[in-house]
Amino acid sequence: MKPDAVLGEDTWELFEAIESSFGIDLGDYRVHYGRSIRQLAAEVERLATYPSADKCLTAVLFYRLRRALQPFGFARNSIQPTTPLRELLPWRNRRKRWLQMRDRLGLELPGLALPRWAFFLALCGPATILVGMRLFCGIALGIGSIFVLSILLVIPALFGLIPLARTLPLGSETCGGLAEVILAQNYSAIAMENGSRRGAEVLWALRQLVATEMGMNFEEVSPDTRIPQDLNIY
Repeated sequence: MKPDAVLGEDTWELFEAIESSFGIDLGDYRVHYGRSIRQLAAEVERLATYPSADKCLTAVLFYRLRRALQPFGFARNSIQPTTPLRELLPWRNRRKRWLQMRDRLGLELPGLALPRWAFFLALCGPATILVGMRLFCGIALGIGSIFVLSILLVIPALFGLIPLARTLPLGSETCGGLAEVILAQNYSAIAMENGSRRGAEVLWALRQLVATEMGMNFEEVSPDTRIPQDLNIY
C-alpha cells in the first residue's frame, strides 16, 4: 500500500516511525487517520506483546547511555540526567562521537541537524556566487540562467555542508533528554528486554516520538493531538 489522496507522505512516514519504534503493525493507516495520540497509544498497547515489569525505562536507557559515554573519558558520577550534552559531545568531534555512541548502544539515534545558518548558506550561496561571477568576473549569465543554476546547486550545496550537521536534536540538550528521545525511537527494543509499565508510559513515549519526528517541543504534542490535522502535515 502506498500513500494516497487521503494520507500524504509526511503522515505515512510518521505511522511507519511509530510501527518501527513500538514493533507493531498498524495495518491500514487510513483507519488511524484523525485519531488522537491517546487513541493511537491505546491501539499500540492492544497490539504490543511486551512483557510486564515495574521498571522506569527512561532510567534504564539513561544508565545505558551513560555507559556508552564513559569511554570518552568522563567519570561515571559526572554524567547526570541534567548534564548538558554539549559538554560531553563538543562541536569539534560531535559527529564522530555520535556515531560511536550509536554503535555502542546498538539503537537508532536521531540525526544531528544542520545549523540554521548552514541552510541559509546552501539556499543563498549559489545565487550569490553566480551573481558575483556576472558582476565582477564578466561571465555572461542571464537572470534566467542564474535562477535555474541556483536551484540546481542547492542540493549539492546541502550535501557539501553535511559535515557541519552537528546541532543536537530538539529535546536532546541534556543526557536525560537524549535518553527520552532514544527511548521513544526504540521503545520495543527496550521494552522487550526490560518489560514495560504500559499505560501512561506508552502514551508518553508516543508523544515524545511524534514530537521528535515533527521537530516539535514535547509540550506542543498533547494526548489529544490528532494525526495529522493538529500537526500541520498532510
